[in-house]
Amino acid sequence: MTADIRAIRAGQMHRYYLRETVVGDGRCPACTPLRVAQEQAGDPAGRWMGRGLAALGLAPGEEVTEAQLRNLFGERGRHPDADRIEAERLATGDSPKKAFKAGVLGHRVTVTGVDFVFRPQPTIYLLWAFGDEETRLVIEAAHERAIERALEWIEDEVAVIRYGKDGIYRARPPGGLVAARFRHYEARSGRPLLHDHLLLSVKGQRLDGKWGAIHTTALYESTVAASALYNELVAAEVCETLGLATEPRTVTPGRRPVMEIAGVPHELIRWTARRSDQIAACLAELEHEYVTAVDDDGEPWFLPVVSGRARAKLNTMAARKTRPPKRKTRPLAQLRERWKVSAILSLCGDCDQRFEADLDLAWGVSHRQKEHDQEQEPVVPEQKAGGTWLSRFRR
Repeated sequence: MTADIRAIRAGQMHRYYLRETVVGDGRCPACTPLRVAQEQAGDPAGRWMGRGLAALGLAPGEEVTEAQLRNLFGERGRHPDADRIEAERLATGDSPKKAFKAGVLGHRVTVTGVDFVFRPQPTIYLLWAFGDEETRLVIEAAHERAIERALEWIEDEVAVIRYGKDGIYRARPPGGLVAARFRHYEARSGRPLLHDHLLLSVKGQRLDGKWGAIHTTALYESTVAASALYNELVAAEVCETLGLATEPRTVTPGRRPVMEIAGVPHELIRWTARRSDQIAACLAELEHEYVTAVDDDGEPWFLPVVSGRARAKLNTMAARKTRPPKRKTRPLAQLRERWKVSAILSLCGDCDQRFEADLDLAWGVSHRQKEHDQEQEPVVPEQKAGGTWLSRFRR
């Protein structure tokens, strides 16, 4: 699946999104303006999307500012320009309480939005990483248009506002939704990964003009359909514009194959899957500990078969245990040069990992920066059979 979703809570906007996500998954230095941090990281500015912008006095494509993000996502659902609205009301003689309420969109909420992450198939972002400038621009344009179409589909077919006692009434937001899009270029492993974070606000306007909250359960249930729509649109436009074809590729034995761009070497696809290989190896170890775990009396804790629900939890734990520290963000031109060197080295087998440290040093990633990143990331200690991680599965 090439679209993921997670909830955005008010406190996360300050602790995580403004510090990392909106600056290309790097780290925004303290007291540094958002746009300055984005320019230093080589990332483009965030852009507003959605038909709901008209009701807020904004337009699609406008740059997203730090204050707007704090108000809409960090202050439990205020107007993006709430500071300006409040100042204008105070200037006209309104009381501070009335001026503050003028910038609030309906009732204040704890979950202020959801974070959709859209990324194309591996063969498409490999063409984007190693192709010429024309190919890169075509893929980025197809990627952006597919996100726009997916958002339109969510606005028309998925999003509903719950209101009334216990949310018994539901209505589509006729004016659409409000979202902020941020572009990222690479994965945590340092491999190319074109993807956009679409921060979708839960605030929507009803027919009576009042603001309500979008039912987030419907958004979660539509993630697979949104992913399929996005995949189809991106692949169709890229193939039509560049004259390419698709072919089925088996990702997981026994499951339905996925359609990828034909002609991309399998070795390059495996080169991008180093993170997946690490997770798979750790998952196998965790599953072995799961089925062999015993209590103090020597009785097994669980059944000798790992259920689907348990495997999903173990997979999440494996992803966290193997999660590498974030790298220092770099401009796209430098990243593309580094990717080409790393991909060439990968053809030599083990020499890719052998020269990875040399590549980091060559591109100016100091050991001091790495140690700083590792100190910031929470370390998950390994637990043996019978440890705390196994107790999560006990009833």
